[in-house]
Amino acid sequence: MADRKPLLIERRGEKNGILWLTLNRPERLNALTFPLLKQLRELFVDIRLDRGVRCVVITGAGRGFCAGMDMSGNSEADRDPPPRDGSPDPEGYRLMFRREAETFIAFRRLEVPVIAMINGPCVGAGFDLASHCDLAIASTEARFQVAYVKRGFHADLGGFWSLPKILGWRKAMEMMMTGRFMSAEEAHDSGFTNYLVDPDELEQRTMDLALEIEAGPPIAQKVGKMLALRTSTLDFDSAMQWSESVIAVPGLSHDAVEGGRAFLEKRESDFLGR
Repeated sequence: MADRKPLLIERRGEKNGILWLTLNRPERLNALTFPLLKQLRELFVDIRLDRGVRCVVITGAGRGFCAGMDMSGNSEADRDPPPRDGSPDPEGYRLMFRREAETFIAFRRLEVPVIAMINGPCVGAGFDLASHCDLAIASTEARFQVAYVKRGFHADLGGFWSLPKILGWRKAMEMMMTGRFMSAEEAHDSGFTNYLVDPDELEQRTMDLALEIEAGPPIAQKVGKMLALRTSTLDFDSAMQWSESVIAVPGLSHDAVEGGRAFLEKRESDFLGR
């Protein structure tokens, strides 16, 4: 297993615009390690510079989505040495956490739509990861847990921020305070997933949604996502000023002209992302 790639990267779609990412540590339910986080962080930065990527799908190999962090999968080189006198090292702890946090920050900065394809257990950092995606499709075999609280921690990789927005305050607090498992059905009823399907339908349903996104106008999609993120805490007038400030970006694009022509000609648009 030593030579197995921990992350599989594939281009799919009619325009080769779907970037399909598979966490590939099935023997550990795709738990994250510092080397894997570093690879993901660098990839997320590259995606922001690649106008050919129109949609990202993230999933896990085998029977799980992601079981959180696997500290046992990190080498000594991945960690700062502890103080020789054995005293607490808060700065070392903070910098170690930054290796995780910077990856999740880079993930949240992705401008293209991101779909979580949740095939099984989605736990701890894996639950955080799925909560930061824009859309989610789950198998009925999925289940979810804020595992941190069972070990004396909080949902430190941003679940504390995303989960209340998705699940609502009361359900999020229940999950974050008890650490109990939530079934795929309960998660779907709580609004965590867009679609809940049988396991043998999961990949095709996800691909159908990804293709639908890929066929859309990338510039308008990116602007729409940016506005949704940046204006969520603003009053309506301020939010509309943001919209006014960026309206020319999609409005004067080639894709806007193409969309108008396609409507008049009663055909499907061919968006180029220009």
